[in-house]
Amino acid sequence: MTSKTIITKRPETRELIVERTLTAPPEKVWRAWTEPKHIAQWWGPKHWTAVVHEMEVRPGGLWRYELRPDEGNGEIARCVATYREVQAPKLLAFIHRFADGNWKPVEGSEMDTVVTFDQDGARTVLKITTRFANVEDLENAEALGMVEGMAETLERLAVKLHNEG
Repeated sequence: MTSKTIITKRPETRELIVERTLTAPPEKVWRAWTEPKHIAQWWGPKHWTAVVHEMEVRPGGLWRYELRPDEGNGEIARCVATYREVQAPKLLAFIHRFADGNWKPVEGSEMDTVVTFDQDGARTVLKITTRFANVEDLENAEALGMVEGMAETLERLAVKLHNEG
């Protein structure tokens, strides 16, 4: 179906890099990332459901979503991303933040994220680079399960793309 997810942590640049080759062209992977009906089917780790409240994929546009545990084991995570750059179907850049119950961004939770969609024949090499404010935030993200969660998320995306043919 697809390759495995490769995760690289670079403390010197405060980056977490997540890569996976998917068996779909960039246009299809782009739609999976930028259309609420698609991203809600795979975004988040296994046993969690994404609920998209807003997704305006343009510079300055917002993506507001919740991740809800399927069995009620855990707190709902609310996030807001503000798109900085959009180059369909090649690049998405956004500032990702956690949010409180009123959708106010949590201070100090900024993650500068760049997603690239590089064509490799009929496949897409997807690369997500997240830069944290400091090394401690990078370490905390790993301790909170972000690395495992990103691997599970991309596995869910790979399965969705494979099942769609």
